[in-house]
Amino acid sequence: MSIWLIFILSGIFIIISGRKLSIYGDIISLKTGMGQALVGGILIAGATSLPEVVTSSTAAILDAPDIAVGNLFGSNTFNLLILALVDLFHGSGPMMLKVHSKHILGALLGVLLSAMAAVFILEGGLHNLRIEFLGIGLGSLIILITYLLGSRLIFRYEKRNKIEEKNKEKKLYEVGIPLKKAITNFLLAAAVIIISGILLSYSGDQIARLTGIDETFVGTILIAAATTLPEFVVVLAAIRINAYDMAVGNVFGSNIFNMAILIITDIVYRQGSIFAAVSLSHTITALVGLILSAIAVIGLFYRSEKTFIRIGWDSVFIILVYIGGIYLLFNIGLPF
Repeated sequence: MSIWLIFILSGIFIIISGRKLSIYGDIISLKTGMGQALVGGILIAGATSLPEVVTSSTAAILDAPDIAVGNLFGSNTFNLLILALVDLFHGSGPMMLKVHSKHILGALLGVLLSAMAAVFILEGGLHNLRIEFLGIGLGSLIILITYLLGSRLIFRYEKRNKIEEKNKEKKLYEVGIPLKKAITNFLLAAAVIIISGILLSYSGDQIARLTGIDETFVGTILIAAATTLPEFVVVLAAIRINAYDMAVGNVFGSNIFNMAILIITDIVYRQGSIFAAVSLSHTITALVGLILSAIAVIGLFYRSEKTFIRIGWDSVFIILVYIGGIYLLFNIGLPF
């Protein structure tokens, strides 16, 4: 079978399973009494980030650290692009006007984690700093600790500042599904994603080798776009039921979770700290992600009513910056 066909089919299975995963994850959260505010940012974000976990871990095991790390940074930037793209479909006015400003905390935690990861890549690449514990880089451990503390902070903030939903949700699926069936279907969808993620990582690595395209570019663009498709499907589904806070919470929650995945890739990558093994060009993707996050935070805070071709100006700038970032990365990744 063609390596490109395996890549495409794996992406399709991830899309289908990602949507099922989010639906059954939402049902589980409702049946178990989890608050709506935590659904998008924790349960659904964790579920839709499963492709990144599998794909990046597999890439690290296959000794393709640039694909592993590029997938995570690329997914973060693509997630933020999703916010701009769905602004075209949600209706009139900027979408950020319909979202609560509480998401600023999650967005800033994602900025902090991404900035830390970029610093550790620069440190490992420029100064060859290799402080490790049981084969795990110090940078990964610091990111994990920051992730845990930040998640606890968000959880406490959500619990202390519960708000009523501004938008009445529509029904997207039958909520009468029993909890046991929802858990079973959730696990089945997760299994499909795991298998598809492994095949996606393998085929992406082969595509990089066959075409001569830099692994950083392949991981950041091709694989990241494929593994982020579940988030895109989930966000569109959430917009359809007017669950704007769930949609935005899923995006920022996924970006936070993606940075926590770095420690998993570092554990399975047995050649030492993964930060010391990857290309410095990942810092460009990280910086693009930081700029996109900053634009999103400004949109959440300023809440402008002005639009350009039906979408908010924050969405316009997110799209332009993303395109510029791809151009820079592609020119760096071209073989000489």
